[in-house]
Amino acid sequence: MELTWIWIPISMFAALMQAVRTAAQKTLNQSMSTMGTTYVRSLFGMPTLVVFLGAALLYTGHGIPQYNPVFLLHTAVAALTQVLATALLIYMFRLKNFAIGTMLTKTDVIMTALIGTALFSEQLTQTGWIALVVVVCGSILMLLGKIGTAAFRESGETFSSLLLGRPTQVALMCAFLFTLSYLFLRDATRDLGEQHHFIWRAGWTVVLATGLQTIVLGCWLAMKEPVVFRQMWKMRGIASFIGLTSGLGSIGWYSAFALQNASYVRAVGQIEAVFTMLISWLYFREKITALELLGIGITLAGVLMFRLL
Repeated sequence: MELTWIWIPISMFAALMQAVRTAAQKTLNQSMSTMGTTYVRSLFGMPTLVVFLGAALLYTGHGIPQYNPVFLLHTAVAALTQVLATALLIYMFRLKNFAIGTMLTKTDVIMTALIGTALFSEQLTQTGWIALVVVVCGSILMLLGKIGTAAFRESGETFSSLLLGRPTQVALMCAFLFTLSYLFLRDATRDLGEQHHFIWRAGWTVVLATGLQTIVLGCWLAMKEPVVFRQMWKMRGIASFIGLTSGLGSIGWYSAFALQNASYVRAVGQIEAVFTMLISWLYFREKITALELLGIGITLAGVLMFRLL
């Protein structure tokens, strides 16, 4: 398989793991705080990431990277913004009338492309822009097909109040923080030298970023919410599952970022919505609407367009 497009199946695998992890996090969040639920993915995901780094070292034959302050800075910023964005995303699930908010989190793909080309090293082709827009449109159609208009009618609020409401504000900030994390992670993997194998660069970046998240957030929880650690032990079964899927997903994302533009990777990652829908259909026997099917078709078409890059 050529490395020129191997990032596509890697991104799709990462999206699948994220869909499974998010479903499990929603369940855990019912009995644990938002920050505690966020911390589980880092703490319980570290063993998987360490094993991956070890395998990367053996496979590539490379060792410890030379001290690189720019790499450390980019990784630290990416780790911090990712934690804050994940916490906001989980918090948004608790808000009333979060339908519009959920839809607006999809803007992270557009934000990544715009901010990335303006301030970072992103370079998008015309085909890339078209594919990106197609994927986002498909994702929005899937979401509209799922929530319909009932969610807005039953809220008793006007469209303008929903659009300017707290869920919308949280969603836009969430999308912005995720955008920053993607772009800084992409740059961090490049800081290690693109002449090195992408697996080696991804391994060091994901272990450092997740390690920083584990230490910083762990210290914060120890001071503010020490009860979380007892809760995690009692729910170690689902916590371990979240950690495993989160670790595998992170390995996929970081590996893809080491190979391709962050905006392209995140656009392909929108296929997560398709996986989420299939999980609901297969395991929860939920019906799929015609609009959702249309959205699936458009999303898949957009993903396939990236093969033309």
